[in-house]
Amino acid sequence: MTARRQFLAWALAALAALLLLIAVLFWGHRDVEERWNTFLVGDPKAGAEAFRQKGCSDCHAVCGMGTKLAPDLAMKSSAGSNMNLLVTRLWNHVPIMWQQFEKKGKEFPRITAEETADLFAYLYSACYARESGNSARGKVLFSRKGCIRCHRIEDEGGKVGPDLKSIGPVDTPIFWVQEMWNHAPAMEADMREFKLAWPRFDGEEMNDLLAYIREERAGPQRESDLLPADPDRGWTLFQKKGCIACHAVRGQGGSAGPDLGTGRPLPPTLTQVAGQMWNHSPEMWARMKKERIDRPVFEGREMADVIAFLYSLRSYELGGSPSVGKALFNERKCSRCHGAEGRGGEVGPNLRRRGRLLTPVNLARALWAHGPEMYRKSTQLGVGWPTMKQGDLEHLLAFLNAPPEKQSK
Repeated sequence: MTARRQFLAWALAALAALLLLIAVLFWGHRDVEERWNTFLVGDPKAGAEAFRQKGCSDCHAVCGMGTKLAPDLAMKSSAGSNMNLLVTRLWNHVPIMWQQFEKKGKEFPRITAEETADLFAYLYSACYARESGNSARGKVLFSRKGCIRCHRIEDEGGKVGPDLKSIGPVDTPIFWVQEMWNHAPAMEADMREFKLAWPRFDGEEMNDLLAYIREERAGPQRESDLLPADPDRGWTLFQKKGCIACHAVRGQGGSAGPDLGTGRPLPPTLTQVAGQMWNHSPEMWARMKKERIDRPVFEGREMADVIAFLYSLRSYELGGSPSVGKALFNERKCSRCHGAEGRGGEVGPNLRRRGRLLTPVNLARALWAHGPEMYRKSTQLGVGWPTMKQGDLEHLLAFLNAPPEKQSK
């Protein structure tokens, strides 16, 4: 009897160990999947190779370069160009791609989470680093906002600040964010000396200003040099650089600035992040002086890592409305398969699993992996493939990511 009990104890211990191992492997796999939820962690060079190997380049051009059988994946001249718009265009276009694959008897290529992030990083660094912007408006802003009082473009303008035509590689958004942050105190001191008001940039004005400087400045873009970024290193820098002294992350940290981990909407493009940081720089600088906090300086890839960390917190949502998203979810007949609340129906799975964050990047991967079956089922049900308009995706993601009690906005 004792031997039998001992055997049962061993068996239970072995079962518990097995279940623990399965749980560890599951969570480890989950962490790996979640790591690739933003394009900033992707490798542009690996993405360029995947773009070729997966056959994307057989049909699509990028920035006018390559085969032009299908839409160019660049939107550098489009107003409001961003990753959400790219995924929206992909969503609307995939049925045509699937039909072409079937006609040619070709299999759909498998794309991993890491490869998806790499592909988006490649597209971003190739064209999306431009993030749209009107250079003509930017030139007007350069004068109207007073930039020309201190900075010159060749022979036109002031000489307090550097000639922006010959300055380093600030013509891409992450570099621009870093340079704007690093040099704000010096610019603030110069503006106080000349009794100039601190200019503010609203909406897409910072995009326009950068577009003007980019057009005037010669030299290669350098955004791809900053990727892949590392969100874990970004979290370390966020603490080491003292950001956490003023900004909490989901309740951990200071309260002088807003909590950056609460899903609070921030600007849709990295250039507009620079604009927001610029607008609030005097207040932040004054607060840091009061608290005797040294203003940090960012070098190399440090700003890219911090931004990647913030992306991982879903801070960079596009301000979508869960209520509008829910209405769109039903209008587009997604609810026919996934249920009115998106929690699964007779045909489609639960899209709102606890702890899962849907982003444009992992949504694109899910679309590529499961889209053909979705397309077949939607056709069989007679509901057709739901199309999205510009701006729909942010609302749909807001709905799918929001817990039920937060859908009253």
